[in-house]
Amino acid sequence: MPSLILWQDRPSPLMHLGLYLSSVFLLPLPFALWRYLQVRTTVYTLTRERLVCKQGILQRTSDEVELYRIKDYTIVAPFLYRWFGLSDLVLITSDQTHPTVKLQGITNALHVKELIRNQVEVLRTRKGVREID
Repeated sequence: MPSLILWQDRPSPLMHLGLYLSSVFLLPLPFALWRYLQVRTTVYTLTRERLVCKQGILQRTSDEVELYRIKDYTIVAPFLYRWFGLSDLVLITSDQTHPTVKLQGITNALHVKELIRNQVEVLRTRKGVREID
């Protein structure tokens, strides 16, 4: 069965607005441009079974977390993010290589959290998996 994409997004470049504005006065413009490219080449994809985070400008990295390994969810919305309707979604997992996954600067984080949470429950039921601490 092909992986159906339930949600896909990338971080908002607005999460680094202060950096971009300061590059006009303090930082070299290439630094701000590099940071912008880092943000724009990051893509988060939620499928029925996995959360995939792809990032990288010169070297592309693709990290996957099995959804049934997600244990906890936190939404963090700093003051400046809230102005633009952005949040970070932090996922605590039992994955050995990625115990914490942070989806930065996304819109509708509450909706995304609920999508993930519902899919986690579906997978755990289907696979007969339970988290034991």
